[in-house]
Amino acid sequence: MIALILHGNEKNDITGSGIQGMVCESLAAKGWETETKSVGEMSISPCVGCFNCWLKTPGICSRNDDGREVVKSIARCNVLIFLSPVTFGGYSSRLKVAVDRIIPSISPLFEKVNGEMHHRLRYKPPHSFLSVGWQRELDAESAEVFTRLAARNARNMHAPASGSVVLHGGQTPEERRAQVEQLVAKLETAHG
Repeated sequence: MIALILHGNEKNDITGSGIQGMVCESLAAKGWETETKSVGEMSISPCVGCFNCWLKTPGICSRNDDGREVVKSIARCNVLIFLSPVTFGGYSSRLKVAVDRIIPSISPLFEKVNGEMHHRLRYKPPHSFLSVGWQRELDAESAEVFTRLAARNARNMHAPASGSVVLHGGQTPEERRAQVEQLVAKLETAHG
């Protein structure tokens, strides 16, 4: 089983690197193989909204950069994980650019899922989705927005298992590790 981590941290972010290590260790303990893409070190241009990836070159973005590699990796993974500092309740700007560029992985056609309209998936089966955010100090309102954003992303991805957590500087390393392990445990129901 392959877990793809899209890491949206800034350069020299010690906190983000430590959290990435915890996530990788927790996944390895459950038998997962991990691939990490640090989007800040990749050349990913913003989406221009041309929708060529839906209409002219289905599944392939018209921008020829590392964003194409991200989509290929997503098509091969069993679980997609977003790691990011929490920025105004959302993902970092670097991760947001990468997230916008994964549009080629979905179809322009719609279907009803659990009473809501969602895009069909281009690649099946759907992958599970986890999101890990971090804050220097706990901001409960911002953390709640992050959690809701991650839940909506999971629903749009038709994720069979999903979850999110926001870690903060007021926690001990043991508390952070316990939360990451609880999050990874959510994958067991969908992936045995």
